[in-house]
Amino acid sequence: MTTLQTSPKIRHMSWTSHVRLVSALAAKDIMDALKTKSTLMTIVISLLMVAFYRYFPALATDSGTLDVLLYAETESAVVTALERSPGLAVYPLDSREHLMNAFPDAESVELAIVIPETAEPNQASEPIIVEGHVMYWVSEAQRAEIKALVEEELTMQLGQPVTLNLAGNDVYFDADTFFFVFSSTMGLLFIAVMIGISLIPNLMIEEKQAKTLDALLVSPASATHLVAGKAIAGLFYGLLGCAIVLIVFGYLILQWELAILAAVLGTLFMVAVGLLLGIYADVRSQLQLVAWFAVIPLLTPVILVALEGLVPSGAVAVMNWIPTVLVAKIFRLSLTPNVNFAHYGLELTVLAASILAMLALVVWMVRRQDRE
Repeated sequence: MTTLQTSPKIRHMSWTSHVRLVSALAAKDIMDALKTKSTLMTIVISLLMVAFYRYFPALATDSGTLDVLLYAETESAVVTALERSPGLAVYPLDSREHLMNAFPDAESVELAIVIPETAEPNQASEPIIVEGHVMYWVSEAQRAEIKALVEEELTMQLGQPVTLNLAGNDVYFDADTFFFVFSSTMGLLFIAVMIGISLIPNLMIEEKQAKTLDALLVSPASATHLVAGKAIAGLFYGLLGCAIVLIVFGYLILQWELAILAAVLGTLFMVAVGLLLGIYADVRSQLQLVAWFAVIPLLTPVILVALEGLVPSGAVAVMNWIPTVLVAKIFRLSLTPNVNFAHYGLELTVLAASILAMLALVVWMVRRQDRE
């Protein structure tokens, strides 16, 4: 590689000149990425996977019945009627606490019912009031369907009018309790991973093969300018993909600023990983092999931390500080109504420091390669 000669002009460039230079490099990389076949393939695969994560849970559980999580304080005719209803799949639980802990883990529409001791048919033929709970993200149309189905089923079984009350009984995720929403979390991370370890490294490999990277290194651009330009290009495409994820799963999000922050940081981290891979790999076959060794250790812990009890607690404690796990946590907190900075401040600091360290490492490696 040609040795970079540092011009005195570079040392005394104004900050506006730095910004213009980085912007020009980023614009070049964005346009160059559009010209590569791998970019289109990456975008198509990413969008297909987002659609899979969004709709597969509902398709996998679409059995024609409504899942009902039930806690009954005592055996009653209402409980018997629920269990006999052909349109309801009833899952009894042994406590109200167990019910409310298990309920938010579902990603398809479910109903939770608590039957008090007083919920018995009466002689006056007055409607029996059954208190039902649904997740906050269930739409009004879905609520109406649930209400009509349960009331019809129970009225038929009991021979007495039944009213299902859903008003004011929404269930929310709790920032103080661990929960894992698989589809939206993995959808966001998958987009960041695909853009980071596919688009940017492939762009760097093409520049190496076309010798344009060497030409850039003897231009007024420094290694820092080159890395910043490619990071912005990766961020551009990554955020386009993440925007689609956030729109698709927008019905879950309560704290949009946290969701966007998770998307930005997740994309930047994976772009930094992709830049490292792009420096190391000279051909696409080498990149594909190395990428798997990067993806598996970064994505697998996101799932493993949700299996606490099956995975040793010490391993979970360590994995909780892996950057992708931190991104997943910040995104999950965007789904809660009671989050505050104390819930994610330390995690945000560690994640930002990891990204800056990775980008600094990339700059150092580019400079090192240039001297060889």
